[in-house]
Amino acid sequence: MSNKAISGDASGRGAVAGYRVSIPARQRPYTEEEIAEVVRVMRDVPGQTQGAMQEQFQADFKAFTGANHAFAVGNATQALSLAATLCGVKPGDEVIIPAYTFCASAIPFGKEGAKIVWSDIDPETWVVSVRDIERKITKKTKAIVCVHLLGMPCDMPAIVALAKKHNIKVVEDCAQALDSRINGQHVGTFGDFGCFSFHGAKTMTTLGEGGMLTVKSDEDAKLVPGIRHNGVCGFTYPRERYWVPAMSNVDLDIEGFWPNNFCIGEAQCALGSMELKNLTKFSNIIIAQNDKLRALLKDVPEITFNKIPEGFRHVRHQYIQHFDGSAFGKDRNDLLDLLTTKYGIRSIVQYYPLYRYPLFQKLGMGDHDCPVLEKFWDNSFSVPMWCGMEDEVLVTIADSIKSAIADLKAAK
Repeated sequence: MSNKAISGDASGRGAVAGYRVSIPARQRPYTEEEIAEVVRVMRDVPGQTQGAMQEQFQADFKAFTGANHAFAVGNATQALSLAATLCGVKPGDEVIIPAYTFCASAIPFGKEGAKIVWSDIDPETWVVSVRDIERKITKKTKAIVCVHLLGMPCDMPAIVALAKKHNIKVVEDCAQALDSRINGQHVGTFGDFGCFSFHGAKTMTTLGEGGMLTVKSDEDAKLVPGIRHNGVCGFTYPRERYWVPAMSNVDLDIEGFWPNNFCIGEAQCALGSMELKNLTKFSNIIIAQNDKLRALLKDVPEITFNKIPEGFRHVRHQYIQHFDGSAFGKDRNDLLDLLTTKYGIRSIVQYYPLYRYPLFQKLGMGDHDCPVLEKFWDNSFSVPMWCGMEDEVLVTIADSIKSAIADLKAAK
């Protein structure tokens, strides 16, 4: 059993001594062009927030994804918070959210007072099940949160059709799925709102933090600037002196909802615009690497990967897989004990089902009905990945998995 201490990021990222292959803290280094752009903004742009760089980034993001409207924010959790507000979520409402995701997918809706109804995963794609969503809709359901977890798109055409039938808002959590698509259409453009992340662990990161909210409705889009920036707005009437009564007004955009400060800096926005130019190239590298790993493990019956439906572009956020050692009485923990200690592959386990976490249990949200996730999760794990992995590293990981499984069989 591995007894190496966890250091740094609790997610398992970052180099750790004693491992042959670890998970880096960042998926790829910045290019010199990207670094130069940040330095240029630091030197030459007078205002460092809410200026021309933000406008450009939002325009570039709209052009890249095909979204109707895009608003840059400090992180994806802020985008989700704005989406929860725009959905009009209030105490007593129900919001259907996948139990298999990062906690930020649920927290903003719980903070608005919603009852969270946990949805199960599809047994093949490992993202939210449309069938399970349908059986959990009630008259109190206000919104459905679809998480394109690990870069795998949910079945958005079916979910949007279901939501329209019941007059329910749809929020897409695309934090791990930038550049993922269904038949060419980008995730984040199917539902009412899309929420993207530019955190340090993502393919594209705006100096460690950053996010984007995409909005379908013109009417909803008009509300975002105020609730994103403390309710600050211009005065709606002519003034004899521009400073009377003050330079700007502060007003309530949505009755009963306080505004926030979810702004992002100009240097981050400029970097984001620069990164979008090469994003698809880096996405393709990440996909190709995972395809190679899948090919290296295709003849190992104990290891399975998620199924990618026809027409789905799955930009892999983690190289997650499922282990079945039931034939010889072993489980995921037995495999990882060997991978981490004997073979030096720093594998990790992410996204404990949210209803198992103390946070949600203490807030009365521990009830669940997710049989597929219960069967799947305890034997899933991720191996190290980053953009630009050499083939030799992928072979090392695959060979180590094969050897560890052979060891477990021999010890039966």
